[in-house]
Amino acid sequence: MSRFLKGVGLGMAGIVLLLCGLIALYYFESKAALRADIKACPTVAAGQATDAVIQDILVNRERIFSKPQLERRDIVIEELNVQIGYSGTLVPFRINGVDDRRFFGMSGCASLDSVEYATEFLTQH
Repeated sequence: MSRFLKGVGLGMAGIVLLLCGLIALYYFESKAALRADIKACPTVAAGQATDAVIQDILVNRERIFSKPQLERRDIVIEELNVQIGYSGTLVPFRINGVDDRRFFGMSGCASLDSVEYATEFLTQH
């Protein structure tokens, strides 16, 4: 019985060490990605961020926006509101025919081709 408990204890210790290692790996990779974004942001222009978002929208139009016929002319970028921050970009845009929402494409400066999206629902008063 004590051998069994010792084996279980060693197995649990191994699992805990593995989890700690995975957490540490994730932490250090996240820090490295953040450092890369911070280093890249001063070199990124608003046009680069905008082009990356437009390209990503057109590639993922059906999966993300449920619009298989979406074309470049349907995407209205709010050019004056494009932001290049300390570690990332923000590109606000609208899609013609979708009047109740405003969209935001966001990416890290070192990885402009990896875009995430947020939606703001517009209310009418």
